[in-house]
Amino acid sequence: MNTALLFLALALSASITPFARAAATTAQPAITLATLEYPPFCQRQRPDGGALVSIVREAFAQEDIPVNVIVMPWQRVVALNQYGRFDGVIGLWRSDQKSMQLQPGNPVFQSLIGAYIVQGKAPLPLAAGWLTSRLAGTVAGYHYPESIIKLKLNQDDTRDDETNLRKLQQRRVQFAMTEKAVGDTLIRSGKLPSRPQLAWGELVLAKEVVSVGFAPSAMQSFWRDAFNRGLWKLHQNGRYHQITTEYQLQEFAMPPQQP
Repeated sequence: MNTALLFLALALSASITPFARAAATTAQPAITLATLEYPPFCQRQRPDGGALVSIVREAFAQEDIPVNVIVMPWQRVVALNQYGRFDGVIGLWRSDQKSMQLQPGNPVFQSLIGAYIVQGKAPLPLAAGWLTSRLAGTVAGYHYPESIIKLKLNQDDTRDDETNLRKLQQRRVQFAMTEKAVGDTLIRSGKLPSRPQLAWGELVLAKEVVSVGFAPSAMQSFWRDAFNRGLWKLHQNGRYHQITTEYQLQEFAMPPQQP
């Protein structure tokens, strides 16, 4: 190599190396999160993945962390979580966090859990005594809160919330135990038959925060802290409010918590 080319190569190396080193030190690893079909929070047919998935993605984007989302039935999420197949789970209740040994991020939504009935089949608001003497439609694998377990309901399990509401319309159960946000979204979506019409029972049996939980690993605290910082930023810049408004979830919005 002649002298001129040698000096040119050294100059290029000196100018590029610091930038390359900086890029290498600031690049963040991607996080892989599992979730289920859980409208309006997690929805495969929505380009943004649903309200909760969208907020989780954008919170991590605030920290320059890419997110890979895997959607599967809830029972499979629970089973694979035991083997550490992903870094965390989107769409958790507090009862899930304990049973699945996941460290929760700050709350994203508050969900109201209660009963849907066929319109006109019971006086509203429902009474807890009315529920205990009838067949309840529930979803297999859901870790229902203690306040619901204590009712000792006669339960008939199914695979997901949409099927649960369909069973109610078919009169195979007498009420469907469902979150208000979920039931309202499924009814508005047009996925269910238009008749018979369903109604929220106006009785809240439990309130659950909905968020993302992180699996035990060397990165667990890093993921949690990054998410909490990003979520705080979404509250501050107004993006959290925009997403909750788009999905008509203002009723279930949570106030910001400092990371």
